Amino acid sequence: MPSLFLRLILSALLLCHCAARAQAVAWLWDEALLPSWSTTEAAVLQRHILLTGDAVRTRPRMRQPAMPAATRITPVLHVEVSTVNPPQDIEASRAIIVHALLDAASASTSGWVQLDMEAKPSQREFYRSLVRQLRGALPPQIKLSVTALAWWCRSPAWLDGLAADEVVPMFFRMGRDSATMRDIVEQSPATLHASCRAGSAGFSPQEPFAPQVAARYRKTYWFDRYAWKRDGADLPPLSRSTP
Repeated sequence: MPSLFLRLILSALLLCHCAARAQAVAWLWDEALLPSWSTTEAAVLQRHILLTGDAVRTRPRMRQPAMPAATRITPVLHVEVSTVNPPQDIEASRAIIVHALLDAASASTSGWVQLDMEAKPSQREFYRSLVRQLRGALPPQIKLSVTALAWWCRSPAWLDGLAADEVVPMFFRMGRDSATMRDIVEQSPATLHASCRAGSAGFSPQEPFAPQVAARYRKTYWFDRYAWKRDGADLPPLSRSTP
C-alpha cells in the first residue's frame, strides 16, 4: 500500500494536471482589460439590459477592450432585473432580450454566447421559457451559456432540464448565504445540482477557494472587481498569492 507521503504527492500531481488542462476565461465587464492568461478566449460584455418598472433600458458596452485578433470572443448579454423597482410586466421584455442575444451572438468567434441574468423565484418560469426560446432561436453552430446564482445549484426547479448548453454557477458575491454556500462547494459538492459540479463555474480572485475546487471544473470563468487593472492581474488566478 502506498505511503501517506506518496499518496499526497500523487494527489498534488493530479491536481496540478487537472488545473493545467482546465480552460480559464476572463469576464471582461465595462472598462476591463484583457489579462495575458485569457488571450485564448475571453467572455466580453456586449450589452446591458435593465428591467425596471414599466421600462426596458438598454445600453451597449462603453468601450471595446484591446485584444489580439486570435482571441476567441464569447459575447455576454447582461440582463438586470431591478429589485428596487421590479418590472411590472416582465413578459414585455422578452422580444427585446431575444433580439439582443441574437445580436450579441453575431459577434461570437468562440461558438458561444452567454446570458447573464439573475431572476427571482417569482420569475423562474419566465426565465426557463426564455432560455428555451433563446436556444431555439440561435443557429445550431452557436452554443448557449447561462450564468446561475449559486443557490440555484441547490434548487432543481431552476436547473432540471434547462435548455442551455452550459450552466455557469457563480461562486462569488453570494450574499447573506455566502458562508453556507462556500462550505457546501468546498466540503460537499455532491449535494449540488449536477450542472454545478464539474462542467463550468465562475469564480473571483477576491473570494478565493482552495485550488482543488476550481480544479474540478473543465472550464472556469473569472470576474475581477478591479477589472484586471491591478498589479498581478496577468498571473493566472490560481497562482496569485494576493487577491
